[in-house]
Amino acid sequence: MAHNLALALTQRKDSVFHSRRISGLFIPNLTEVNEKGLKRQASNSSRLSVILSPARHSKDGSRDESLQDTFDNAIPAEAPTDPSLILENKYPAIRSLRTDEDIGDGLWLCCHCRHENTIRHYRGPHPFQYLRCGRCDRGMCTDCYSSEVLTPWPMGMISAPRPAPGREVRYCHVCTNCGLSHRAEMERTTLDFYGITCSGCGTSSYGDWPRYHIGTVEPYRRDPNVSFVKLVMVKAEDAARIKFRYELGALETNMGAELSITNPG
Repeated sequence: MAHNLALALTQRKDSVFHSRRISGLFIPNLTEVNEKGLKRQASNSSRLSVILSPARHSKDGSRDESLQDTFDNAIPAEAPTDPSLILENKYPAIRSLRTDEDIGDGLWLCCHCRHENTIRHYRGPHPFQYLRCGRCDRGMCTDCYSSEVLTPWPMGMISAPRPAPGREVRYCHVCTNCGLSHRAEMERTTLDFYGITCSGCGTSSYGDWPRYHIGTVEPYRRDPNVSFVKLVMVKAEDAARIKFRYELGALETNMGAELSITNPG
């Protein structure tokens, strides 16, 4: 049974995303644009954000209270789970859950301590609030693995279809200093990841924070255990690939050194 599960998960591994494993799923609908070739607009008054974000704060004493109020009043962004997915689930641990808050919308594995962290998507300017590990308290980074709801997004990709009227932008970036997530803004079909002052710590973004597409929650909601196993398998596969490349490079270096010794002239 375990063998069959591993085989099935291997066949479905392309649905798991990592910063070095960008799926081609979204590429046909997007236009890759070189960021350096775009000029910034002089005024922000023409920005067409789907939602009205709070003012971008500088580092001051009132920011923390305002941010906590935002978290306390946060509304889940994803549609409720079909009750049958819980009540008829084959795992007793899943059947014991009663709300989407218990299940979450996805997960990410900390690259430092391997802790499994639950992800919850909320409406508003901070879609995942703080993405900090529940065990080691480090922020999520590009070396961490996450389920589809947090799909790593290439730095050079800043053009995307606009969301439907009344829908929020499904792209975000994460402060590298404190781990606070910020929903991206959008001007026409261009994503804007620049000029943000973090509401949590006051750090400024110059477009260098890790970026993510807010993907589907369906695979995780249907079976969180399978999503976890898939992430572990992909992580092991990537580690094996890196080790193979390292050993291959070392072998080529040694062979080159031996050839230079045998053929000094």
